[in-house]
Amino acid sequence: MPTPDTSALIFDLSGRILFAGTYFCDLVGVQHDQIAGRSYFDFVFPEDWQDAKKQFKTCKYVIPPPYTVKLRTVKGDAIWAKFQCSPKQNESGRAYAITATIAAAEQPGNGGAEKS
Repeated sequence: MPTPDTSALIFDLSGRILFAGTYFCDLVGVQHDQIAGRSYFDFVFPEDWQDAKKQFKTCKYVIPPPYTVKLRTVKGDAIWAKFQCSPKQNESGRAYAITATIAAAEQPGNGGAEKS
């Protein structure tokens, strides 16, 4: 269950945000009523897209360890966040969505996405 300094998110398999808690909206600077339908990748710096897409793809199939990513706010500022994600699957085991919990994180030493 998310705490006040974490947020729940639900994505479709392409990365479109279906739901985001207010904490995530506050982190990236988007009004809560304007977040649904935006892409998770709207909040990733272009130089980090490949790593972000690889991590997101992994979340479709397994529950990876939490990882830290650099997100881009709507103003272009960098913020660091820790993600924990998992696939939501139907009865036959096919993923239809991804759920995640996000929390603010300290900047890692290597300046890019890293596993925690």
